[in-house]
Amino acid sequence: MSAVFLLLLAAADPCTAPIAPLGGDAREAAIYVQVGDAERDRGNLGAAREAYRAALARAPGSVAAMARLQAVCALAPDPLQAGVDALESGHPAAALPLFAAARGRGNDRAIDLLEGISRYQLGEDARAVPLLESARADPALAESASFFLGLVALRRGDGDRATRLFDQARHAMGLEDTARQLSRMAQLEGHVVLSAAAEVVYDTNVALRPDGAPTTLPGPDGSVGMTLMALVRPWGTPGPYARVEGQLSKQFTLTQLDLVGGAGALGFKLLGPTASLTGEYAYGVQAVDGRSYLADQRIFLGGSLLTGNFLWGGAYAAHFESYRWSGLSDLSGLRQVLELDAGFLPGGGVRLTAGWAGTWDAARIDPLSYLEHGPILELLWARGPVTLGARGSIAWRTYQAEDPAYGAVRDDTRYAGTTWLDVALGIQWAVRGAVRFLRVDSNIPDLNATEWVFSASLVWTAAVL
Repeated sequence: MSAVFLLLLAAADPCTAPIAPLGGDAREAAIYVQVGDAERDRGNLGAAREAYRAALARAPGSVAAMARLQAVCALAPDPLQAGVDALESGHPAAALPLFAAARGRGNDRAIDLLEGISRYQLGEDARAVPLLESARADPALAESASFFLGLVALRRGDGDRATRLFDQARHAMGLEDTARQLSRMAQLEGHVVLSAAAEVVYDTNVALRPDGAPTTLPGPDGSVGMTLMALVRPWGTPGPYARVEGQLSKQFTLTQLDLVGGAGALGFKLLGPTASLTGEYAYGVQAVDGRSYLADQRIFLGGSLLTGNFLWGGAYAAHFESYRWSGLSDLSGLRQVLELDAGFLPGGGVRLTAGWAGTWDAARIDPLSYLEHGPILELLWARGPVTLGARGSIAWRTYQAEDPAYGAVRDDTRYAGTTWLDVALGIQWAVRGAVRFLRVDSNIPDLNATEWVFSASLVWTAAVL
């Protein structure tokens, strides 16, 4: 935002703002110089600057008026500049008294914008909105004010209003790409959001067949799928929400792996200027080959905290899994997942995240129970309609008892990587392509396996209320 603030400051600061010629004669300009001298002697530097500017508007070539204006501007630090510096350094509360001191110099609409931004960053949306609306009445500030009003609407969950405001902000210098991305985000922040995704997938190892396994076991195959989702937020964000979704996947050749699934969730999201916290309960079921396969109850808790250029995150999920096929019933049990990470936001749409993830799967029998943990690394770049990302992880998985089939306790190292590209096609449509890799190296060589998954999808998302 620094470029935007500098432009606003240049337009608002009487020491640097352009002076439009008004016409007049040298005598009128001389009177304004005298007024400026009198105000300077009284210590009223703001009035003196305005008087010298009035003189220059009537006599643009006046060396005396220009020298006096420069001298007055150098006498004391400008509170407007100091306020902008405080705001840019992440101290909006310290910027507020400085903006108050800068009022009354003919630049109050710009001060309204800057104070409104400060109030927004402090979470004082009710006080920010009238200030931003005041700034929006100035054509020179309207697009920047619309951008921050859109952020307020987005935080309140009013996706429709946020979309309109971001559309108005798209031509603001320095805000074009951000406004375009936020327009897409606003589609996810309405009171009722619908989404549909169609996907084509090719998997080189559908059943994660071990290296060198008989070709009679399931190997490569493709599929087409559809996912539908509806999200309801009665009072926007923050607040409670409900979500339902359905999934259908049809294999090209291995029809015994055709999948139908559905899930419902109830949750609550708390949201502040720099922090968020989400809690959720979900219940999902899946059927494979026309038979009930898995029922999963999930409890989720996750949050994030932004401090400067760092985004700290954590998430915990407990899955109470019940496999319905008799041959897989021993896999049933409690699976817990924990992830802690830290993201660095250097600017330019880049986010670098590193963390540690762990899983404790307490299956019904010990040979199928395991503890898994390892590092994760993710790089994300977003610019305009394009988002490019890559994520990699290493997980060391140790099972809790000897596997009778192999006479040993299984110990695996799992290498996983995913890269993806998202391209927005307007506000409601997007396409996505992804490549995922998984390699399993086990102390039991017969269980080593490799999988590549290639997918492409078309996604539609819209806030209907």
